[in-house]
Amino acid sequence: MSFTESNAARAIGRTFVDNPTLMLRAVGVAKTFTLHGQGGVQIDALDGVSLDVQRGECVVLVGPSGAGKSTLLRCLYGNYLASAGTIALRDDGCDAQHVAITGAQAHEVLHLRRSVVGYVSQFLRVIPRVPTLTLVAEPLLSRGVAEPEARERAAALLARLNVPERLWSLAPATFSGGEQQRVNIARGLIAEHPVLLLDEPTASLDAENRDVVADLVIEARERGAAIVGIFHDEDTRAKVATRRLELRPPLRHTAAIH
Repeated sequence: MSFTESNAARAIGRTFVDNPTLMLRAVGVAKTFTLHGQGGVQIDALDGVSLDVQRGECVVLVGPSGAGKSTLLRCLYGNYLASAGTIALRDDGCDAQHVAITGAQAHEVLHLRRSVVGYVSQFLRVIPRVPTLTLVAEPLLSRGVAEPEARERAAALLARLNVPERLWSLAPATFSGGEQQRVNIARGLIAEHPVLLLDEPTASLDAENRDVVADLVIEARERGAAIVGIFHDEDTRAKVATRRLELRPPLRHTAAIH
């Protein structure tokens, strides 16, 4: 770590100590992809994005395709390692009160995902043949919630999301796109993580179910979650957002990178 990077890391640490409502800080985040199958061409997907998110905020990312909205979420979650910049998440369980996910060890990232940050992607990726109710209850079980309570809470959330009870004992691989998306949302929201990252959670849903998801996001925000999300329709954005962050494609970009 350079002297400048070390000073920046210390400054971020002081910010988390001094501001107990700060849940996520991203400073100067950049991401470059190298296309090895195309002669090592480099594509800039993000260039110097900075963002603070407090408890009770829902920051909606807006911008054209190729602006790096999903890429930013994946960097915040640690799926992508940022090429530059720092991303830190509050973790009151450690002395520094935060963990920089851009420099974290694998076990630290797993801890953050279990206890601090939840992520709802556009697509459901699950182990085959696991029943839907078990799948949705699993995040609670991994945090030590007793199985009867976990399954009861999973059932209540699935019912609220209009997933028919006849499907709860089945694996969701054969469900419709909208049903899979609602299972995905239930799994992502059930643990009530203090930080939530939502990548177009309503993209496959009809208007009625979009409204249900919007209500769930608002409830999460009102209980103090810090949320960063992408929503494909303006009505949902207007309902859930406390503010917006507009992203623009870097000068070197391609429409294939989101």
